[in-house]
Amino acid sequence: MKRSLSFSFAVVACLTLSQIANAHFPWLAVEDGKVVYFFGETPADRTYKLPESITKAEVSSLAKRGKTQKLELTAVETDDFVGMTSAGSVDPKSAVVSKVTYGIYNGMRLNYYTQFQGGKLPKNRRGYRGIGKQLDLYAQAVDTDSGVDVFVMWQGKPLADAEVKLFCEDGHEEGNGTTNAKGKVSFNDKEVEDGLNGIMVGHIVDGEAGKIGDQDYTKSAHYLTMTFGDPEDFEESDSVSAKPEPAATDSTTDQAAAKITVIDDKYPAVPEMVTSFGAAIAGDSVYMYGGHMGRAHQYYAEAQGKTLWRLNLKDPKAWEAVSTDGPGLQGLAMVAHDGKLYRIGGFTAKNKDGEDRNLWSQANVTCFDPSTNKWSDMAPMPEPRSSFDAAVLDGKIYVVGGWQMQGDGETQWHKSAYMLDLSKPDSKWKALPEPPFQRRALSIAAHDGKVYVLGGMQRAGGPSTRVDVFDPKTNQWSEGPSLQGEGMEGFGSAAFAVGGNLYASTYSGLLQQLSADGKSWAPVTELERDRFFHRLLPLSENQLLSLGGASMSSGKFEEVDIIQID
Repeated sequence: MKRSLSFSFAVVACLTLSQIANAHFPWLAVEDGKVVYFFGETPADRTYKLPESITKAEVSSLAKRGKTQKLELTAVETDDFVGMTSAGSVDPKSAVVSKVTYGIYNGMRLNYYTQFQGGKLPKNRRGYRGIGKQLDLYAQAVDTDSGVDVFVMWQGKPLADAEVKLFCEDGHEEGNGTTNAKGKVSFNDKEVEDGLNGIMVGHIVDGEAGKIGDQDYTKSAHYLTMTFGDPEDFEESDSVSAKPEPAATDSTTDQAAAKITVIDDKYPAVPEMVTSFGAAIAGDSVYMYGGHMGRAHQYYAEAQGKTLWRLNLKDPKAWEAVSTDGPGLQGLAMVAHDGKLYRIGGFTAKNKDGEDRNLWSQANVTCFDPSTNKWSDMAPMPEPRSSFDAAVLDGKIYVVGGWQMQGDGETQWHKSAYMLDLSKPDSKWKALPEPPFQRRALSIAAHDGKVYVLGGMQRAGGPSTRVDVFDPKTNQWSEGPSLQGEGMEGFGSAAFAVGGNLYASTYSGLLQQLSADGKSWAPVTELERDRFFHRLLPLSENQLLSLGGASMSSGKFEEVDIIQID
């Protein structure tokens, strides 16, 4: 059957096909505006009675920005359907998720996760924002020219070697495959049929011991099913997270229309998938240091990077570990000037995995000279600082934002900003006028003789798209134009100026450009990877390098992207 541009299906993997044959699983779909929830071998099997534990599943719809709404389902039993349906109507373009513990089988706790993704399949993975917050085991389907790619995720990370079976709407098996190291398996357009298709994903975790009632278990089996709605029911798909449209290319505007191309296969993958790290380009090499490698919001010493990595951009065969004995740091800044690197601040986790948090912001500043491959200490910042950023303007380092964590002590949000003149060997940090804001998880960039401070998390009021500007000539702060989009767009952003233009890569995957008159921002393209807590670096006058970071929906990234601006 010929495949339409968008279709539906579900995914299950990791156990052998024989182990999941003839087993029953919960399924979700939206039909005639109502959620249907049933228990069967395939999406076509809808007359099996729901076990009592399955009727207790938590079912929610995902609205824009990943917000959830709990749904109330009622039991329905007819000749051709036994299951539950929603009392009210649900947008057939929305995502619906559920999770439930089935019980214990052969010493294993069985956990079921279920997804439905309405609308047309997206061309990238941004349409799945928020699902990773709801489900430990989930999947993402992407429409391709030759078929569909399915990405299977476990706790935000790719699930490799997972066996995947594909069913069509009438329940026949149409294909199967195994995920690669990126959690991806591909199906061609001959395997995928129109209508409601489906699969399942299973993942056994040893060591998850516990008890349900009077029954003990020593491991857990996690199963996922996922479906997509019939494309004939929809027009264009609405993304789960709304975002501003890319700027129009009308030549009458004061912003030059830019053609953006992303190249993602020139450089090898980063050696450590990290967020909140330091990176800079010095000479012909790009460097990375530190960062967070662990689970989201789980901070401990073993999950902090300690290695300075280098990739020769002219001969990019592999990343080289230049030094491996540095301190564990994340939430730091790293900048380059005159061929040298400067590593600034960050925080160190003094606790191990499983222990109570013991996080300490640092004031240390060190310089790395690539000609000698050695670090040297510099004047420390006047106060410890992490979750901030830094930029170099006219041979001077500027640091703004962040906070000071001090173990069990109260975390202090910084009201200060500083400058260090690199032209003076014995230079000390000089205080700038107090910024008219307190924000962390922001980005800083030097542009047009000024220092731009973009977005971040406010001490009060949540994430912000506000932009503040410091002018060293007048020694004054002023408020600049806010980034496009809602507050989260400014959270964990990255920014750099190339070719006389300032660009920012924001939370939803937009590349935004500051107008020539400095009065507004406009999205110029939608990047394939919606990174945050990443780095944007200057590769050339018309190229940016984007690396590291993570997505709320797909976890951490290993790909290094070249953003070509024509």
